[in-house]
Amino acid sequence: MKIIITEKVHEAGIKLIEKHVQADIKYGIKREELLNCIKEYDAMIIRADTPIDKELMDAGCNLKAIGMAGIGLNHVDVEYAKKKGIGVYNVADGSNDSVAELTIALMLNIVRKVSAASYATRNQKWDKHGFPGNQLKGKTMGIIALGKIGSRVAGFCQAFGMKVIAYDPFLDPKIAEQMNIELLELDELLKRVDIISIHAPLTKGTYHLIGRKEIEIMKPCSFILNLGRGGVVDEEALYEALKSGHLAGAAVDVMEKEPPGESKLFELDNFIATPHIGAGTVEAQEHIALSIVTKVLDHLQVI
Repeated sequence: MKIIITEKVHEAGIKLIEKHVQADIKYGIKREELLNCIKEYDAMIIRADTPIDKELMDAGCNLKAIGMAGIGLNHVDVEYAKKKGIGVYNVADGSNDSVAELTIALMLNIVRKVSAASYATRNQKWDKHGFPGNQLKGKTMGIIALGKIGSRVAGFCQAFGMKVIAYDPFLDPKIAEQMNIELLELDELLKRVDIISIHAPLTKGTYHLIGRKEIEIMKPCSFILNLGRGGVVDEEALYEALKSGHLAGAAVDVMEKEPPGESKLFELDNFIATPHIGAGTVEAQEHIALSIVTKVLDHLQVI
């Protein structure tokens, strides 16, 4: 049996595959080449940059399993895979802690203007009074999607002495109550928050969930964090609110188009972005690789 790996995964996962079957590492393989060779493979290990559609699965006449080394399956036609009898797997909890920790890192960065102050200092501008920030204690954090990551962020925020409220139409209110978190409708949450942290997936229902109308509801000089998915926030509306000063700042790890290319947001000093690195810790990547490889090998019945 043979497994093709189309994008970088932790070495521990590759070593586990090689104990049982042949692993062909073809990072960055082009679409046409993949279509031509996929018939040779029993399974695939992919990440977010390898779209799996009907054409590719039809070409993979021996394909039995697809392993996504991450959470999102937006780029995989899961329903068609089911019709073809192809197992599709992901790792839903592999990076929860890492994403939650990056959320806090970005929050501290944007409210204390760390990147701007560091840039100035590195350019010989020693300005002790030019970067007034905000403290977190006493502020209200609004979390959109209080799942495993959102809940972890909530705990961190409470440790800072913040009040946490949340919007999650799918969550049992009793769970929020156990975490000492008030569940609200979105508009009511937006009126009260100093910071919102978004951890929602991108669906038809969440596309541009935070748009011009929602941002206008927010208090002046509040902040937005997005570590869910690009597209949940309307980037044009975000730009306008940051430029006008209605929003004090925004920090994101995801954007609607990735890589984003040129964006007006990058012209703003009160906007910071990282290149979708929420899961980018050594610990998370090792866990994800071992977990997804184990699921695929188990599906192939070789372990």
